[in-house]
Amino acid sequence: MLSASRAEFIGVLPAREIRDPLPAGAVPLDRAYLGACARALEHGGFDAALIGWRDAAVDGLQVAAHVAQQTRRLGLLVAHRPGLLAPTEAARQFASLDHFSDGRAALLLVEDGVPQRDGDFLERSDWPARGDEYLGLLRQAWSSTRPFDFEGRHYRVQGHQAALRPLQARLPIHCGGATPAAARLAGRHADVYAMAGEPLASVAVRIGMVRAAAAREGRAGAVRFGLSLRVVLGASEAEAWERAGRLLPFASRGQVFDDCLWCGLDGDSATLVGTPEQVAEAFAAYHRLGVESFRVRGFDPLADAIEFGRELLPQVRERIPLRLPVEVFAPF
Repeated sequence: MLSASRAEFIGVLPAREIRDPLPAGAVPLDRAYLGACARALEHGGFDAALIGWRDAAVDGLQVAAHVAQQTRRLGLLVAHRPGLLAPTEAARQFASLDHFSDGRAALLLVEDGVPQRDGDFLERSDWPARGDEYLGLLRQAWSSTRPFDFEGRHYRVQGHQAALRPLQARLPIHCGGATPAAARLAGRHADVYAMAGEPLASVAVRIGMVRAAAAREGRAGAVRFGLSLRVVLGASEAEAWERAGRLLPFASRGQVFDDCLWCGLDGDSATLVGTPEQVAEAFAAYHRLGVESFRVRGFDPLADAIEFGRELLPQVRERIPLRLPVEVFAPF
């Protein structure tokens, strides 16, 4: 039985193949591979692609601008770290991307990497306060129709007026983080609260925490919820686990939650392992909790984009209404 609310599926878009370490001095970019991955995600029925951020990677906004020219409708969720640009300049760059992509831009706030490499020495305890000012200034720059001033602890602006606002009425902001401070930040600013994969019970607790934070900010019902998961598929459950064992030789069946969620890896790497039907059922269970945005990746970006589009998303569509209509699918 289909749920009532629609969901979106977001793939992950690398700037190059990631199977082998990058040799010293090599350029961390393969435009042909990047374009192939983007088109595979679009043709497979994904709503958007996440363009990640690392201090040693290609600039995400430039990658997004390139991908916008390679695709027709694929959304562009760009990871963005505060502290490297003035928020008014970031607002200008994202608004520009939104126009060049015909309204497909979105921002994922991240606090990854080693900020000192880029000259950012702010104490970690001050990151939430800076993020609060940063996102507030972004929104004000995107929405203000007259010059404005801002005086905060981390930023000061006098007479700013944006010459260009986003094409979208509200450019989406995704925020993550598992701390109470991150929940408060999301409650105040986020359109989507982005969670790492966890068992159903843990996800339910975090959804409740952010809903309460949003309500305290007068934004009850304004925040949607996203979840990041890896996926390993097989024609049978046994084949899926055999495949997972090849990809992850140290995988243990003893760390499985909620039928097929394997949490044996560190970081944002909880993995759904099973047949397309089993994995689709797992997505449906999260959707019933209130998750409406799924960031999905495997271990081979191009091959996975094709396989997930062919095998997984059709099964998901039988259980969850997706934002993208089936008619836009293009053949491989």
